[in-house]
Amino acid sequence: RRRLRSRPPPSPLGRAASPRPLRPSSPPLVAMAEAASLIEKYKGAESSETSAEFHQKILKMKPEWESYDATRNQAAMLHLLEADAPALKKKMIIQGDVSVLKAGMDALSIQEEKPAMFILTLLYDMLREDSSCFGVFEEGLKKQVPIMRPLLAVLQRQTTDQYIADKAAWILTAVIGNVPWSFGDQDVKSVIDALQRPNGVCSQEGVLEAIVNLLKADTFRSFIWTTQGVAERVTAVNPHTASPPHLYKSVFALWILSSGPEASIYFMPGETVGKIRDVLASSRVEKVVRLSLSVLRNLLTHKVLAEDVVEEGVLEVVQQLEFEKWRDAELYDDIRDMSIQISAQVQSMNNFDRYERELNDGKLRWGFIHSSNFWAANVLKFEKDDFRALKMLAALLNSDDPTTLAVACHDIGEFVAMHPLGKKQIASLQVKDRVMELMGSVNPAYREVRREALLCCQKIMLNKWQDMEGVPVQ
Repeated sequence: RRRLRSRPPPSPLGRAASPRPLRPSSPPLVAMAEAASLIEKYKGAESSETSAEFHQKILKMKPEWESYDATRNQAAMLHLLEADAPALKKKMIIQGDVSVLKAGMDALSIQEEKPAMFILTLLYDMLREDSSCFGVFEEGLKKQVPIMRPLLAVLQRQTTDQYIADKAAWILTAVIGNVPWSFGDQDVKSVIDALQRPNGVCSQEGVLEAIVNLLKADTFRSFIWTTQGVAERVTAVNPHTASPPHLYKSVFALWILSSGPEASIYFMPGETVGKIRDVLASSRVEKVVRLSLSVLRNLLTHKVLAEDVVEEGVLEVVQQLEFEKWRDAELYDDIRDMSIQISAQVQSMNNFDRYERELNDGKLRWGFIHSSNFWAANVLKFEKDDFRALKMLAALLNSDDPTTLAVACHDIGEFVAMHPLGKKQIASLQVKDRVMELMGSVNPAYREVRREALLCCQKIMLNKWQDMEGVPVQ
């Protein structure tokens, strides 16, 4: 027996889209012929958003419900539905008799594509135009109208058209996201499995939209995010090559996850912050930039994630945005405000404790605490406890992690260059031979290591030459 949830307050996430303008209708027979032609033209299209023309032709369809076994007894009710009618009218018709909703769900079992396209487009437009229409589905679920089964069957069908699959996925996941107390964990898992099944017919953007809809239900959020493949699908979106709508959905998913008090448990260190940094560095779509700044604002409220924001070099990327040309003047204020907030975090993290924590972890990563500014302010603190931190740093030269080796070589070079006794301390640790060994490594993965080892050796030798300047020639 599936586990039902107690009803939480309505989610503030999401906003109804503006009503779409409708075109004058054509005679039924002409409209059906034109629609059939367009279905063939767009069948298998790789986008969850077809052309406006295709959408309008679907709205003009007039399916002959009497000719299908699944809907013959419900034809009169289905004829009450007009796809191009306002959302309010559709809502009133379905609320007046919930059997109309059941008839629409039954129509999805028809193997022919046109009836499914008509029903799914009608419901999709109604929900997007007026989010209060989710109440229709809530009422239907209370009266045992099957919603989950027919929509899931559409997703699991091997021959489903991509347009149909995307719309069915959106409607089903949007209903779960807005009426989560009517579903259980197993329901959600079945939907995710259908979305991610091999050779699935949903488009990549359609799957991502469906995942975003599911994440709106805080009841299932942790369960969804930890399901295999979900986090990877969201974070794998390439900000350099993804379309703006696809990229926006990816960032929107991260915004949902970052909004709650449990945000820090969802994200791997550096992963989410690095993704947002790359988005801000490459995208110049205003709504994507604005949403990415909102994600950063949420992340800064969590100590661990705030440290990632500082160490991943986000400040420089955000500051650069101020020199871009934006149509929305308020975006400049958002950018400056974020720069101020991150700068405050940088100041609070300009300490030696963070560096020691990284040494204790045994893995070094590029970031602010490995910059010249950090070393200039903290180099004398390495004398603490008989140069304990420096000895730990030298020990990391034997790590098998290329990034750790590269950062360790860099930091040893910074210590030699900035500490008054840097050369002598490094000589006492006898690390020069190991640095030179790394400099000559032929391991293809050690390209960055060889570069940093070379720079480190140069600093050591430069200090030697400087020490000899005052020595008289024999």
